[in-house]
Amino acid sequence: MGEAASIKAQISRDVFGLFGTYLIGVTSLSILLASYGIYAFQREDFKHYKALMSTRLSFEFNSAVKQSADLAQSTQVWTGLTDSSGRGQYLVPLLTQANQNPNSQFELLDYLGRPFVQGQHATSLALTSQTNIQKTIQDSQTHLQLIQLGQQDHLSVSRPITADFSDSPIGLVLLDLDLGNIVSVLNFPEDLKVNYQLRPFDKAPELTEHTEAFVFEWRDGARNFALHIQLQQTYWSAFKFVLAGLLLSLSSAGLLLLGLKRWTRLFSERTTLRLENLVQLASDIVQGHGIKSIDAHSGDEISKVSGALQNMLQKQQLATQKLQVFSRIFETAAEAILITNPQGLIMDVNTALTDMTGYSRQELINQPAGRLYIQDHKDLDAKIIADTVRRLGAWRGETYFLSKQQSQLPVLLSVSALLGEHGESQGHVSVFSDIRAIRDAEKKLKNLLCEDVLTGLPNYRGFLEYIHQKNGDDGFVLLFIDLDHFKNINDTFGHEQGDEVLRQTAQHLKSTLPEGNFLCRRSGDEFIAVLDVKTPWPAFQDTLKRIFEPALLTLNHLGAVQVTATFSAGAAVYPDHSSSIHELLVFADTALLFAKASGRNQIQWLNAQMMSVTLRKAKVDSKLAGAIREGKITPHYQPEVDMLTGEIVGFEALARWYDEELGAISPAEFIDLAEQSGLIDPLTQSMFQQVVHDSLAIRLKFPKAVISFNSSPQLLAGKRLFTILSALAADLENGLDAFVLEITESDFGLSPQELSIQLQSIMGLGLRIAIDDFGKSYSSLSRLSTLPIQKLKIDMSFTAGLDRKENEKIVLGILALAKSMELEVTSEGVETRFQRDTLLRLGCRQAQGFFYSKPMPLAALLLLPSHLLIA
Repeated sequence: MGEAASIKAQISRDVFGLFGTYLIGVTSLSILLASYGIYAFQREDFKHYKALMSTRLSFEFNSAVKQSADLAQSTQVWTGLTDSSGRGQYLVPLLTQANQNPNSQFELLDYLGRPFVQGQHATSLALTSQTNIQKTIQDSQTHLQLIQLGQQDHLSVSRPITADFSDSPIGLVLLDLDLGNIVSVLNFPEDLKVNYQLRPFDKAPELTEHTEAFVFEWRDGARNFALHIQLQQTYWSAFKFVLAGLLLSLSSAGLLLLGLKRWTRLFSERTTLRLENLVQLASDIVQGHGIKSIDAHSGDEISKVSGALQNMLQKQQLATQKLQVFSRIFETAAEAILITNPQGLIMDVNTALTDMTGYSRQELINQPAGRLYIQDHKDLDAKIIADTVRRLGAWRGETYFLSKQQSQLPVLLSVSALLGEHGESQGHVSVFSDIRAIRDAEKKLKNLLCEDVLTGLPNYRGFLEYIHQKNGDDGFVLLFIDLDHFKNINDTFGHEQGDEVLRQTAQHLKSTLPEGNFLCRRSGDEFIAVLDVKTPWPAFQDTLKRIFEPALLTLNHLGAVQVTATFSAGAAVYPDHSSSIHELLVFADTALLFAKASGRNQIQWLNAQMMSVTLRKAKVDSKLAGAIREGKITPHYQPEVDMLTGEIVGFEALARWYDEELGAISPAEFIDLAEQSGLIDPLTQSMFQQVVHDSLAIRLKFPKAVISFNSSPQLLAGKRLFTILSALAADLENGLDAFVLEITESDFGLSPQELSIQLQSIMGLGLRIAIDDFGKSYSSLSRLSTLPIQKLKIDMSFTAGLDRKENEKIVLGILALAKSMELEVTSEGVETRFQRDTLLRLGCRQAQGFFYSKPMPLAALLLLPSHLLIA
């Protein structure tokens, strides 16, 4: 065997070997992580660069492409290109205005690709873009070309200029986009290179470069164009930083190596000394000398041997100290502690338990522990706790103590079984924490959740809890109270003063409502009151009238301002009107709506009419979807008549619904509900399908009659009406010819351009367009002149008032307007011979109304004669 190495040599060898392995591993891992970090960092940067370039290019390209399209469609450009002289006065100012953006330059070329107006860059652009220009001349299409001017990349776009009077281009718009200038404002790193191509990049990237390509696409007219963009950036600059860090790390490792060398020397010296002391300790124990601690170190083998030798003397001393500590903890613990024997008798308690319960220690020792638990329905807890401890050995949860004064104490209890050396039960230890403070905090939090922060009143959640706790056998009145014209206060004085009004309103209502009331704020300016009726009804109702006396509220708005507040209310009675709180709320809300409709500043008590209206509305709403699905809503037709000859010239289809339970349901009832519930689309589609089907029979009997139908204004949004009509037209041989779509002036809420485009699309399906109820709403004559319409229907309110000269003049004006615009006119609501004769005298030929016929189902319509001439 070779010579044994010293402890110092062994430690040095092992430490330096471990350090070398660690250094190599850390260095390699650092290089790998740094390389991956550089790659990941640049990849994230490239995402950012691509997003910035896409946004920047999208802005510049969309603006430039739109401007080039405007130039190509400009009548000034057409005039300049076809005018043999004076072209400058048309085109130079136009080009000057168009070329204000330094990133995009426009030039005009003639039909042979020659500069038509000599701009600053006309010749250079035309020369460098010849390929582009010639392609556009040949095929009359827009073409792209990438060129370089100096050090900058440019995109040249040539667009043909076409005019209605020429089949071939009369010239070209040449657009030059300075790609370098566009991107320069993004302040990319200097080593980031941007390449452009009109086709995908096929060159593989270098290993020292990070390269990513993406496609920037835009749409010009009906064509899509794409520009392929490649970003390149080297890794070298980032690697220089990594290498610098690596050198610093290696330098630090060298210093650490020197420190380790010194540490190994000192450690070996200390270890040798400890071994010598251990030998001396063993000798002292054998000789029976007194023992003292000679080794302050812990955790290693030498310390374990030293500790074992010293433990023989210290064990008894430590056991005595622990008993003293445990006894002190038991007495000073904040939690109440109870120890019982296997028979359930109390063996010991601490001071915290006696303080909590009011018992003395002598009153509890050797007494059953059950005397501390509540002996009522809570006794179930004790049985559950005992069963759980028996099965699992422990239980933790909330229960109740019973104090000496017989008051309930909520506690958090933890029970554990005490087991002997062989697992036998030696009793239990129970630890109690007083949670009365927690319960009080929970109660306060619950109150906060049920309180309206602004007014201090209960909120709607507090109302629901109050109603839930209220005795259902007692009758009460439920009031919905609304502050009149609160929006005007907010608009005039601001929302901060509006909040002050609500606070003062809450105080006013609380003080004026009958004593013992419950008042909450539901939301906004709505309040709910629950009132117990303790006086005869007449006296009680008279008392409530006091809250509708105007209240003076004071605001601090540029000085003291007084505001007069009035209130409207709806009242429903529990259980007379309903025993359901939900229904009672609906009824009270309905009564409130009637109070507002009746002039405000009053209370309306729910009556049979209101309940009937509410219940009917709810039933109509619940049956509407099924009625649409089952085809119970059907079209009835009202004739349109030539008043001079009596000939039926058309029919208007009107929705009608008859229900076995509810009887006839007016469109005024179900159309609004359909719009609110999203059923207007299937309802319209069902009606149109029935009308189209009925039209086959109608036209056999009345070949010249046109059929009109109405549409909800909602359907113009999102082109839903066009979609429904397109599906119908596809199933008909002649599309929707001889049909008329009636729109109301409320449809004018759309922008003029959007409304006109939609109506043009609908007319493309074969329909004619009529304005229904003309004159009922405000009409913009300038908008009327731009709409593609063929017919006006005069609102029945003017027909009904023809006995007044003012209405006669209005009808005469409408007829004159229609004549000037070559529009057909039908007067609605003709019910008397006087109205018919007056309309004929004023020059109106067509009419619709009960004078001729009411709306009727298809079967009755087919029995009509072709003329409804009335002498």
